[in-house]
Amino acid sequence: MKYGILLNKNNLNIGDDIQAYATAQFYPKVDYFIDRENMLNFKTDDDKPVAVIMNAWYMWKKWNWPPSKYIYPLFVGFHYADHQLAKQPGSPLKYEFLTGEGGAYLNAWGPVGCRDHFTEKNLKSIGVDAYFSGCITLTLPKQKTEDRGRYICVVDVDEKVTAQIKKQMEGTGIEVRVMTHNQKRNADRAWEQREADTVERLTEYQNAICVVTKRLHCALPCLAMEVPVLLVKDMTDDIRFDPYYSFLHWVRPGDFLEGKCDYDFANPPENKPDYKPVREGLIKRCKDFVESVADDDRTAEEASKYKADEKTVLTWRVEAEKNAFEIWQKGLSDDARQFSEYQNEKWELMKQTGAYQKEYGFVKRLKHIYYKIIDATYKNMIPDYDAEWKKIDKAIGAAPDGDIEKLRYEDRRYRRMFNRLMDFAGRNFRGLRDCRRENDRLRKEAKEKGGK
Repeated sequence: MKYGILLNKNNLNIGDDIQAYATAQFYPKVDYFIDRENMLNFKTDDDKPVAVIMNAWYMWKKWNWPPSKYIYPLFVGFHYADHQLAKQPGSPLKYEFLTGEGGAYLNAWGPVGCRDHFTEKNLKSIGVDAYFSGCITLTLPKQKTEDRGRYICVVDVDEKVTAQIKKQMEGTGIEVRVMTHNQKRNADRAWEQREADTVERLTEYQNAICVVTKRLHCALPCLAMEVPVLLVKDMTDDIRFDPYYSFLHWVRPGDFLEGKCDYDFANPPENKPDYKPVREGLIKRCKDFVESVADDDRTAEEASKYKADEKTVLTWRVEAEKNAFEIWQKGLSDDARQFSEYQNEKWELMKQTGAYQKEYGFVKRLKHIYYKIIDATYKNMIPDYDAEWKKIDKAIGAAPDGDIEKLRYEDRRYRRMFNRLMDFAGRNFRGLRDCRRENDRLRKEAKEKGGK
């Protein structure tokens, strides 16, 4: 059997490539690179399946599920969350596509190894057999040791914390390298370049005195490579870090700034050993999986443990898409209502600060009163669904004849619409975020003026 890795091709975070690199280490070679957001359409050249270690954050485009029959999966390091919970723009969909046939698919290939207890608990609640496996980055080997000088890496840490670390290191001869996991989007970057950048980054961590970070896929690789690491993060609101609290030396930023941290950056303590049983178990599962498929020459149909036919899957998915569309319409409507309320609050706060009369002339103020009466802000935020459907129908043509063909057609229509709704969701997220920040600023200004 051939081997594939999942790629988040258009990522903003080298952590995704670190996960892919950790996966690739278990294969004799990598034959396929599979778009994490488009697994449903993946196909091989020879009708044979591809073995894939499926460690990933699933998924922005939740409706592209279940994956193609050409993927022969080992589910470990599975993370699945509503993106609102993750405080990022995304769909309002949660686990709708992991029930019915979507859940049956997971159970056919289960049990599903989860990266965190949040995902494990929620999969179990919808009837999916799940357990905690840990993240694939815990399996990374040590990188090359080199004399790169005496330095510590500070990765995406709070600016005030970073400044305090620099102050502590003054006069020690130890360099403080301030770094980030953020990177520019580039879906066209070849794997060879991604891999080279990943190896260089991991090698820099490997040769550091210690690493200080708030990033999960910086902290866990450092554990795996036995590089002393301190996590500086307010972890109470991040579901992805449970159960890694007990694996790491960590401190909240506020506590660090108040001097409630005795971590010695020049002579850091060894990492806790708590992660090692998880690491060893995950390495064994991955090695056993790769070994088990090495001589497997079956077709995708013969090898698949999920036996539902295409009509069954399509019938289920189209019905799930119809229900999801209604959920999404409500979600966008709720966003529009909240945005309208934020805007009205903004006008009132501007009146309190005196900015309203300064920045808006008489005509604009009249327009605002009129727009408020007709609820224009809310209405303008709602997509014109009829127009969007017409664009989609024009792009994909008329519905074909035949039951399967009609189901495929409806599936394509909905998935195209959902891609459009992702754009609207992103717009709403940015609009709500910016308006909320502006209102917070104005509220603070109004309070200060009121106190004088």
